[in-house]
Amino acid sequence: MNTKSTTTNGKLKGLIGIGGAIAISTVSVIAAASFQRPPPPVPAKPIGVVYHEDGIDLSSESPAWKVLKLGQVELAQDRWTDAVPARVKINESRANKLGAPLAGRVIKTHVELGEAVAAGDPLFSVASRDIAELRAELNLADLEVSVAKANLARVQAMVKAGALPAKKEVAARQEHQKAVLARRLAAAKLGATKVNEDSHSEYTVQSPIDGFLVKKRVTSGQEVGPEVLESLATVADLTTVWVVADLFEADAVDVVVGAKAEITSPSLPGVKMEGKVDMVSSVVDPSRHTVPIRVSLENPEGLLRPNIYANVRFETKAKKGLVEIPASALLSDGTVQSVFIEKSTGVFKKQPIVAGSVRGGILPVFEGLEVGDTIVVEGAILLHNAMALAQ
Repeated sequence: MNTKSTTTNGKLKGLIGIGGAIAISTVSVIAAASFQRPPPPVPAKPIGVVYHEDGIDLSSESPAWKVLKLGQVELAQDRWTDAVPARVKINESRANKLGAPLAGRVIKTHVELGEAVAAGDPLFSVASRDIAELRAELNLADLEVSVAKANLARVQAMVKAGALPAKKEVAARQEHQKAVLARRLAAAKLGATKVNEDSHSEYTVQSPIDGFLVKKRVTSGQEVGPEVLESLATVADLTTVWVVADLFEADAVDVVVGAKAEITSPSLPGVKMEGKVDMVSSVVDPSRHTVPIRVSLENPEGLLRPNIYANVRFETKAKKGLVEIPASALLSDGTVQSVFIEKSTGVFKKQPIVAGSVRGGILPVFEGLEVGDTIVVEGAILLHNAMALAQ
């Protein structure tokens, strides 16, 4: 009897525990289902601010005045462009490109790239079988001159004796003059090759001016000839050089021939040179859409070597009636440009404009603003963001 009573009491306690757990779970589910999160606090409305579709009004007590800076639209001034990369090139008008007048094989080069040369200095020598033909042509011309001279003397004597008419002397004289001219031409052709006196088959190409060998495409053993279109050697006078910069189309519009230019180079710290634009290309590079702009620069000390890097900036003249603003005033989404213009005290309107490229933190404006307009020059983006959040 005692054993049965104990078992019955144990079962009863288990059932009571299960029932209690179910009751607690039910209460918890009901409580969770009925719970509601309190709504977020309503943000306080900004003090002294009224938003419009295309603008914003600020009262005198608005805190926004602490971050805003106003300014006046002004007439555009003459300014310098930002520095752009450039390269130093030889002055093509003071350079001589040399080739080989006769076919042959290079037997010796006398000067290396970058060395100074004087007019008449040898650059490279060529062995050529064509030298023999030129010598033969000159010898034949000498012979024809002798024959024509003798014939003229004979005809003159016969005309004087009355054996021939005077017109025969005129014809003989003309033949003699033709022979002399042919001989001069043959001598000039042979002389132009600078034939070596101690050889019947070699000629030497010489420098025509004082300068430097700035290009060399010839080596010993190389076959050369007049049919090679590209020059084998270039000698240039480097007392003047060209500095060439490639500007994007929009930036090149305001740079004109005669404009001042200021040149520096990372290779020459502390050195600043001045020149003038002497060429603005009329052709745009089709791949990079840039315009080459050239500056001629005196280089008496030879500081600017061909192919070194340089930086150049140009002076630009302001167009009549053009206005300008600080670049910090501009708002742009990539398509539309605008500024905040103050229509009356504290009343700002978003004004669409058409502006150019930034130069030295200044922006030229072609449409949308006039001289004397008051605009937001600092803090415009804050007004723009506030309007976007309010919508």
